[in-house]
Amino acid sequence: MDLARTLETLRDRHMAAIDDFARQAFEEELDRLRMLRLTDESLGVGDMLPDFELTDGAGKLWRSMDLLDRGPLVLAFFRGGWCPYCEITMAALNEAHQRIEILGATAIGVSPEMPEHVAATVKSRALGFPLLSDPTNAYARLCGVAYELSPDHIRIHRDRNRSLPAMHGDSKWRLPVPAVYVVESSGRVVFAFADVDPARWPDPKDLLDALRRLAG
Repeated sequence: MDLARTLETLRDRHMAAIDDFARQAFEEELDRLRMLRLTDESLGVGDMLPDFELTDGAGKLWRSMDLLDRGPLVLAFFRGGWCPYCEITMAALNEAHQRIEILGATAIGVSPEMPEHVAATVKSRALGFPLLSDPTNAYARLCGVAYELSPDHIRIHRDRNRSLPAMHGDSKWRLPVPAVYVVESSGRVVFAFADVDPARWPDPKDLLDALRRLAG
């Protein structure tokens, strides 16, 4: 999969298909988040990964300390099963997760959706890696990758009958930006990617290269 080209093609089709209001709102939201320098303040290389205890769709509890005891961790934040960009990036991580495991690491996804929605996403996407529920974007906020939506962006989701607060167990309209981290077993981040544009995501080769450097 040429991930960058696939995401760019999806963005072009998406922007061509939506109405003028939604297109302008989408572009203004990206401009607003860039101006806020959201990703500049997020978790970066050299930082220590905050601890987490999150459950998957089956109710199993996953702890970062337990995962890091096994070896390095690849941690990816997704917006949710409704997001077409996430569908593609989840598939890319799913395709790479066995190679990640061969290198002694564990791949984990995090979504703000409640466990029942997470379970449905895992089933519909046939995911081979754990997808964890992060209600209210609590962990995403701790990592500095969550933001509150603008009124126009909220309107777009409402027009599509998509209530993010209900899906996230939240009182606010929040989402995480696309973000991926490679974390060594000590908890130190050795590779970091975060971008406000949902059509941007690192190539899995970059993640595998980071893990090979750790192994080497």
